[in-house]
Amino acid sequence: MVVVSTTFSQPLEGILFQSPGTKLLVNDQELGTATLYITESNVIWGGGVRPTGGPAPTISLLYPTISLHAVQREPSSALYMVLNYELRLPELPQQSGSGDANEDDDDEFDADDQPITQLRFVPQSEADLQAMYSALSAGQALHPDPDLDLDAEEFDQDDEEFEDAMENENNSEDAAARLRQLRLENSNGAHYEDAEDEAIGEEQE
Repeated sequence: MVVVSTTFSQPLEGILFQSPGTKLLVNDQELGTATLYITESNVIWGGGVRPTGGPAPTISLLYPTISLHAVQREPSSALYMVLNYELRLPELPQQSGSGDANEDDDDEFDADDQPITQLRFVPQSEADLQAMYSALSAGQALHPDPDLDLDAEEFDQDDEEFEDAMENENNSEDAAARLRQLRLENSNGAHYEDAEDEAIGEEQE
């Protein structure tokens, strides 16, 4: 489920990671800059402004809507997502109606003619990308979707473009360990990559 709203309420609980000043591109069209919240229950982009000024819409994504996520390096560094949903926004009039804007991408990703939307979240600092990816992986592991049609192996992309395509995140022990570390990070302020390394070391012991 995808919810688009003209109002924004900051999430107060279950926040795994938040990234102020994050630019959002929907099918390569810039929607604006807002704060990205990755929570245990959903992903929210809101409280921002459009490129032309004025408030940007708030977009809330439930995890089963996200078919794939990856760290993308080209053409720019971003947290990349594919939604199994056609996101139509009045700010992007070329998306409405025929769906021609997605025609080439549907062929590229072999999505069996199902509607999809590509999102790219571009943080202010490229150093935040791995933390964003890890938080999203932990959140999505809490909401496994057995009917996923898209998998990282289906992407015919160079390794230079997609560095960290999502692998199987459904292992409950791994997901629980990652979630514990992310919660600890929220309270202690440790770096996400360090927290992940510690989690891996604990599992090996």
